[in-house]
Amino acid sequence: MKTLNDIYLSYLDCLNRQAFNELGTFVGDHVEHNGRPFDLSAYRDMLVHDFADIPDLRFEAEILVSDANRIAARLSFDRTPKATFTDLPVNGRRVQFSEHVFYEFEHTKIRKVRSIIDKAAIERQLGR
Repeated sequence: MKTLNDIYLSYLDCLNRQAFNELGTFVGDHVEHNGRPFDLSAYRDMLVHDFADIPDLRFEAEILVSDANRIAARLSFDRTPKATFTDLPVNGRRVQFSEHVFYEFEHTKIRKVRSIIDKAAIERQLGR
C-alpha cells in the first residue's frame, strides 16, 4: 500500500513531467488553494500558467513530513521566471527560493493547499 509520502512524491513527479492529464489521480474534483476554491480544471489551469511563467519550473522536496492525512513540505527552487514573479520584476534572472506548503488529503487526494513562497529571498537576490 502506498504511503501519503509516496502519493505526494508521485504528484510532484506528475507536475515535473507536466502530465496535467494525470492530475485527477492526485487532486480532488474540488480543491482549495490558499483559501480560494478551484475545480480540478481551474487548478490545472493555474499550474499550466505557472509553467508558462517559469519554463524551467521543477518541484523538488527538500523537507517532507506527513501524518495520516496531511503533508508539510519545503520545496526548493532554483529557476528562471520570464517576467514578473510574486509581483517582482525578475525578467529572466535566475532566482533561488523556497515554498512552504501544507496539503490536506481526503481519500488519498489533495483537498486543501496552503502555500507560502519566500518572497524576501527573491527580493534580496534582486537587490531590493
